[in-house]
Amino acid sequence: MLTVGTVAAVLAIVLVATVIQRVVGFGDALFAVPLLSFAVPFKSAVVIVLLIGTVTTVWLLVRCWSQVEWRTTRLLGAGTIVGLPVGVVILSAVSAVALRLALGVVVCIAAAWIIVSSRWLNRPAAANTSRTVALGVASGVLSTSLATNGPPLVYELRRTGLADDRFRATISAAFMISNGIGILLLAAAGLISVFDITLAAVSLLSCVIGIALGSWICARMRTTHFVWVVDLLLLATGAITIAKAVS
Repeated sequence: MLTVGTVAAVLAIVLVATVIQRVVGFGDALFAVPLLSFAVPFKSAVVIVLLIGTVTTVWLLVRCWSQVEWRTTRLLGAGTIVGLPVGVVILSAVSAVALRLALGVVVCIAAAWIIVSSRWLNRPAAANTSRTVALGVASGVLSTSLATNGPPLVYELRRTGLADDRFRATISAAFMISNGIGILLLAAAGLISVFDITLAAVSLLSCVIGIALGSWICARMRTTHFVWVVDLLLLATGAITIAKAVS
């Protein structure tokens, strides 16, 4: 049942998550799913983030279309398609507590890796087809089980030296593949409810405002400063989620 408090919490979380994704190209799910899972059932949090995240992803992809690295996108997409059904099985079979604990660990590891790699591991690595596909598989599994498919994609794109709009465009193209197919698979498995769709629809205004606010921030502040805030916030969110799962 929807309450004013639930709707207010979802709107606020979606707003901040959309700003994060608009500014750095990823991170909305890492931020939003742990917090949304305190306000709505975990499976609903996953579905809502997939639905709303797709709106921001489409906007970013259209804006940066000419910057997409299509070879990388195709390899990641092929792996993602393999991993997506596995994630659906995990989401339907594993308890919310176990998923929340796993999510907290994933968020902490991802945040720690991003903090280190983006600042001290700046040498681009050579392209590796098998590794790219494998990371696509991992992203697909995480997409439909935890709605946090970003970490493997971020790792691959930063590993090969993509930055700025090339990074945002390519990761958005990969997100479109995983989100689009993932939503269809979740719907086919009966894991998308009217409750989820209603909250996602209500959150569209927050999404639009978040895109506008994120664009305003991009034009007026150094991205490196904002990324520090995002990375540390992600790390704290992961730690809080783990504490909640084991308490």
